[in-house]
Amino acid sequence: MNGQIQYGSARGLISRATRTLRRQSRRADPRRFGMPPHASRPLTLTVVGAALLVMLLAAAPRELPGVASTIMLAGAWLALALAMLLPGSSERAGAELAHRLGDFRNAVNGVGDHPGRTDLEGLLTLARELELQDDEVADEMSQIRALLAAVALREELERTGLPTVPGIEAVPSGDECHFVSPVRFGRRRSDQFGHLVLSSGWLKFRGPVHISVTWSEVGTVERAAHDVIVHLRDSRRILRFSCPTIADAVRAGVLAEHLAQAAPHDDPDNTSSRYHAAL
Repeated sequence: MNGQIQYGSARGLISRATRTLRRQSRRADPRRFGMPPHASRPLTLTVVGAALLVMLLAAAPRELPGVASTIMLAGAWLALALAMLLPGSSERAGAELAHRLGDFRNAVNGVGDHPGRTDLEGLLTLARELELQDDEVADEMSQIRALLAAVALREELERTGLPTVPGIEAVPSGDECHFVSPVRFGRRRSDQFGHLVLSSGWLKFRGPVHISVTWSEVGTVERAAHDVIVHLRDSRRILRFSCPTIADAVRAGVLAEHLAQAAPHDDPDNTSSRYHAAL
């Protein structure tokens, strides 16, 4: 049975970002995009219209006061309509911001489900070039940085092997502890607080209840934001652990991937297991 690590889908990320975009006000500081902060198109057109109105009044025959009154009324109505209908500089800056956010999110979606370091670093560069602020693309930046951390940890594992950390309990001879984090275990109505422990031979939860699973029993592992979701092989049982930070969840997911892949299985095709990291 193949092992699999997933890090959420690009579609879900983009849909959340799109809903956020729709809730955002379409206004922004014009100076941010090099637009004049005070002058606006409605004001400019109103001034031009007023100048044309004065010229028309000067050219209108004085013996026809009704014509002059009509011109003044039409000019006032036109100026008011322009001021109400045409976007101001802050609205045009907001439209420019929305356009840049759309370009960035399209780029995030375009890297696909298996982005590498170059793809992820390119997205960070694009966000800087588009002058987007972190709070405007918070969901995307959080995922991108989490995936970069996962890439860095995989590279570290290839260079130096598994890290060793102090455990919360004695481990059997030949076993080593590689990860410990406080977690919330279970569903919302039955959450239990304790510690997730990843050792050479076991995935363990230590809390009000004790759970120990060998890596050969692990089928798939998924990460969804702060959650690490473990699917057991040949079983419908799912173990869900919520870590305090996304960084902890990413580290747990990558180490679980490595340990599950290295575990001996009865399946001779286990060496061809595929592990996926997706935005």
